[in-house]
Amino acid sequence: MSTWLVEKCKPLADFVNDIKAKGLYSYFTELEQTGTYIKVEGNTLVNFSSNDYLGLTHDPRVIAEAKKALDTYGSGLCGSRYVVGTTIEHVKLEEKIAAWKGKESCIVFTTGYQTLLGTISALLVKADDSIEDNIVLAIDKLSHACILDGCALSVGTHMTRGSSKMLDGQIRYFRHNDPGSLDSIVKSSTNKGKNVIIIVEGVYSMDGDICHLPEFVKIAEKYDACIAIDDAHGTGVLGKTGRGTAEHYGLEEHIDLLMGTFSKALGCVGGFVTGQKDVISHIKHKARSFMFSAAPPVSNIVSVSKIIDIIQSEPEHLQNLRQNETYFKDHLKRLGFNYGQSATPIVPIIIGDSEKTMYLSKKLFADGVLMLPMVYPAVAKGEERLRCTISAKHSKADLDKALEVLEAEGRKIGVI
Repeated sequence: MSTWLVEKCKPLADFVNDIKAKGLYSYFTELEQTGTYIKVEGNTLVNFSSNDYLGLTHDPRVIAEAKKALDTYGSGLCGSRYVVGTTIEHVKLEEKIAAWKGKESCIVFTTGYQTLLGTISALLVKADDSIEDNIVLAIDKLSHACILDGCALSVGTHMTRGSSKMLDGQIRYFRHNDPGSLDSIVKSSTNKGKNVIIIVEGVYSMDGDICHLPEFVKIAEKYDACIAIDDAHGTGVLGKTGRGTAEHYGLEEHIDLLMGTFSKALGCVGGFVTGQKDVISHIKHKARSFMFSAAPPVSNIVSVSKIIDIIQSEPEHLQNLRQNETYFKDHLKRLGFNYGQSATPIVPIIIGDSEKTMYLSKKLFADGVLMLPMVYPAVAKGEERLRCTISAKHSKADLDKALEVLEAEGRKIGVI
């Protein structure tokens, strides 16, 4: 094996080994059972680290649909959507999501990450494969990796067989959730004759705060900019009926592109983008992560479809989620914990120290609670936290159990 490759990788490996030696490593836990209650080495724990906000992944009706699809379509489709990977169930789900989100058209990707990667980069390519050089991508400084990577692909080398071209789109970062900062960027870009695509997240996954969408929409309309939302953590969670961040603000008709994932409240794997039909058609035929990836299995597709049906017909799941979120946050506040600007079931319990954060996670684990730590470089130094997520399926006893351990151990190490 190459010696330089080993030396290159050794520093991070040494860091991981040191954390493991201290008994503080919490990642890649091997699960024997999943859901609101997980099993590790025969022990059952309450799961506070899942994005299954509505707790529908194990709903018997969802599992029954998946089993029927397995019998009909098998375990996978072994081809891209372009070849043998589009079934009637894929098309039905796309039509259902478009109607649910109030848009003309939709396409479904294999993962949420690929959705952002493919959609953003496709918008920088013209129909004739020439390169669009007149677009600025305006993104939040704290954007998720899939947005950052989609933008990087867009302005990096666009490879085709036998050639490579440079995409000349420009990335501009505005201060987190700051309308003034965004306005300045969009104004200066349009004054230079550029078209602007504003890309924001509905809910920011590390802090649980909601984007200032009304102000961003005003800026987009003021300068004739396109506005796109990645509503991964808003779909199924925000809005009167759970349609997401745009519904939460009453702005669904003002959004050009609405993207999301199936791996949060929709309980599966995959992603989608909705919008005007011609725009979606362009993305469908230019998004490389869509064109060159295997299609999602039908068992996954019909599971998502059933979960959307349940969300639409049974509002009690969303009501339970909001009640649990309020109860948990009220008690955290009483105890003196800092959960930042969270306005969603993503509850960052900010500790501000790596070892104390990992210590709390280990103590919670020992007492039957899974709540994983987020430390540098996943977050900035001083922002280390337990990333806690609340589920509609958590009982009051589950919430109290986590709170009791947090209080006892937090006092021991001087966090509260």
